[in-house]
Amino acid sequence: MLSVTHFYRAPRKTGVSIEGIFKSVKESLKDKIDIKEYYCENGLSRVKNAIKAGKSANDINHITGDVNYLAIAFRGKKNIITMHDFGHYENLKNSSWIRYINFKIFWFVLPLRNTDIVTVVSEFTHDKLIEYLGFPPERIRIIHDPVKPVFRFSKKEQLHSVPRILQIGTGPHKNLKGLIEAVNGLNVHLDIVGYPDAQDTAQLKAYNIQHTVYNNLSDEQIWERYVACDILFFASFHEGFGMPIIEAQSVGRPVITSNRGAMKEVAKESALLVNPAHPHEIRLAIDQLLSNQELYQQLVEKGLQNVIPYRIDIIAEQYYKVYEELSRQ
Repeated sequence: MLSVTHFYRAPRKTGVSIEGIFKSVKESLKDKIDIKEYYCENGLSRVKNAIKAGKSANDINHITGDVNYLAIAFRGKKNIITMHDFGHYENLKNSSWIRYINFKIFWFVLPLRNTDIVTVVSEFTHDKLIEYLGFPPERIRIIHDPVKPVFRFSKKEQLHSVPRILQIGTGPHKNLKGLIEAVNGLNVHLDIVGYPDAQDTAQLKAYNIQHTVYNNLSDEQIWERYVACDILFFASFHEGFGMPIIEAQSVGRPVITSNRGAMKEVAKESALLVNPAHPHEIRLAIDQLLSNQELYQQLVEKGLQNVIPYRIDIIAEQYYKVYEELSRQ
């Protein structure tokens, strides 16, 4: 039986999508591969974490995301890095050149020298990896993020009298501000998963928008929020993939998402696409879904078809093929 070690960032209470994805992969492959887990330590520098992780390196090592620098310590091993997006890299281009160069070297250039295969979660990230770093296309594999089994279908019998719109995530790129502007004056309720900043909180109050904020939710509790909502809003400015799109569609909820990058790629024709910078487009999409029952149901049905390739058994088998490929090298 093949032996692989999954390397994770330090444990955290929120933002654990990477960990959830690969724990699902591990469970799906338990009869085929012996997958061990290694977590970085909070409080240790990147150098110390890399040295410590290097001592636990396996014959095949899979860095699951957000700690690419560990590969610097895996020289002479067979290594995989999964890259989810280039958002932070692109943001640093606008900061000091010292921070940008240091990040590029220690997060990408040096780790990639010790990396045999990079898996990316979308065609969008695939193209960025080649454009920004010149990584050889023949050593890149596109393996989408899977939808976890917990996000099971739940039929929506009827919409709430005050429609509930769900927003997942509150970082600046998640575009909560655009949603707030779009629903100003609408009789809707926003369910917000995350931590709205002071400006967003003040604007919600100023516009008298009904809302509830949730955080520290388990997967089961997030599923409950999908079940309770009428529409998922996920029109970010940038994403490496866009997991909430397929989670909501698996539950049977229509999605409004961005017409940019990976979100457009993931949603295809199964969601309403909007320009995230234009609140009036967001408003129009919401109005369309709330006033057109036929469109609403069409998007639900298209979404259920769209998520089929993202089943965990399909995605896990793709990782298994990569592990097998490396074992033969």
